[in-house]
Amino acid sequence: MHVSAVMNDGGVRSVGARVADTSYNVDVEDALDATGHGLYNYLILLATCTFHLGTVVDMLGFSLVVPAASCDLHLGLKESGILTSISFAGFIFAQPWGYFADTQGRRKALLISATSGFFFAIVCSVSKDFFMMLAFKFIGCSFSMASLTLTITYLGECTPKHLRSRFLFIQNCYCLAADFVCYGLAYIILPMDFNVPTFFIILRSWRLLIAAMALPLGIGALMMIFLEESPKFLANAGETDKALEVLSRYYRGNKGSDDYPIKSIAGNNNCKDSSSFCDSVIRQSAPIFKPPLLWRTLQLFYLFAICCSTNNVFFMWFPTMVNSFYNSNPDNPESFCHKIIAKITPSIDDTMGPCRNTTPMNTIYSGMLFTSFFTILNIVLIALSSWRKMLLIITIIISGASAVMVNLIDGAIPGMILFTMIQFTGICVGNVGSYFVDMYPTSCRGLATSLGMMVARFTCLAGVNLVGAVVVDHCSLTFYSWAIFILSGVFVAMLLPADRASKQT
Repeated sequence: MHVSAVMNDGGVRSVGARVADTSYNVDVEDALDATGHGLYNYLILLATCTFHLGTVVDMLGFSLVVPAASCDLHLGLKESGILTSISFAGFIFAQPWGYFADTQGRRKALLISATSGFFFAIVCSVSKDFFMMLAFKFIGCSFSMASLTLTITYLGECTPKHLRSRFLFIQNCYCLAADFVCYGLAYIILPMDFNVPTFFIILRSWRLLIAAMALPLGIGALMMIFLEESPKFLANAGETDKALEVLSRYYRGNKGSDDYPIKSIAGNNNCKDSSSFCDSVIRQSAPIFKPPLLWRTLQLFYLFAICCSTNNVFFMWFPTMVNSFYNSNPDNPESFCHKIIAKITPSIDDTMGPCRNTTPMNTIYSGMLFTSFFTILNIVLIALSSWRKMLLIITIIISGASAVMVNLIDGAIPGMILFTMIQFTGICVGNVGSYFVDMYPTSCRGLATSLGMMVARFTCLAGVNLVGAVVVDHCSLTFYSWAIFILSGVFVAMLLPADRASKQT
């Protein structure tokens, strides 16, 4: 008996209730729901979370590597700043990766990007000078950054709708946990004192740290080998038989049975064409930037920029703020800017002697505590994932209000707490990403998400350099201006559809 015809004791239709009476020509969304949820869904969640973790560690963890490598590579303040922010520049290739994922498949794009990102990260760990490290880090992040956006699309398309928001929140929890992993690996590895001369370089702890931070990307690529392509992508490409095979494997993995009730699914082909590459790229991108999707594109790109840049820009400044905090007098009732920011002055390191790792342990301890708090908070908020619009608005208000108040309340500890709360927007990156899954056709979804993240990361790149250039001389203005940027997101978020009104295409 087909699942769609089975009734439970209470007379309520079971998991296939949404499927039409016939099991033929079923919409792919209903066919996906009919697979239920179980082991296979959790394997996909684990793989995409590993990808997400690896990508963020590879990107943000570099801010802890650069200070440790500064002596060996003879890095000045200018070179260190360039290396710290170069990870964000990898998003310049978001459009090609989004196009590749929408035309060749999400799974293939993830496999290539993660494997290549892992390889170039390992090569980066043996860099001999600044230019070699800059080149290989940029190339590596150009590959690995694709995984950050494509995992959102892949997980969303492979998860039944009633679990989608919850799974994307869990994935974002891994993204926030990656910050803790960065500090945790630094705590374990950087204090190691070893020098192993080779014919090319001297092996030291910071090189081991780069290699360790690349491991999740390699593990994610290995896991993806055993998973299937997105059934929505296959159905949209007209490969309905393959999509049905994939859905049958989902059902077998979740239910332990081969009796999948759906016999055929409806195909869809909204954006694909067989034109030349350049013409195809233009046609692939065009639906995203013209009605009826144009307004949603601008809206979600802006929200992505607010959530990602606010979290990442101030995360990159976090070690400097903590160092200034420990160097200041906690009993002195000055404002945050006078007490912390004004103490940010470059120091000249004594590099005349042999290179030694200078590990700021207080910074590492504070970073581990800070990232643990955000990870736990995100886990708690998983229970509220059904109210994503309300959660997004509340989070933006808290972050913006903290940016306003950080310099109005005297005292170092309240200032540091408010400075930490500014970064709350990172909680809602997966939240905004889930709207891309809901609002865009399957054939354009990967590209739209990738472009949205590209805009967000370029905002991060600009923000890191802008804050660094003006925060010392115009500290208060920096925070007030950023608060306006954050709070403008409240009005944009209010125009999102109600949670129950979101509709899959």
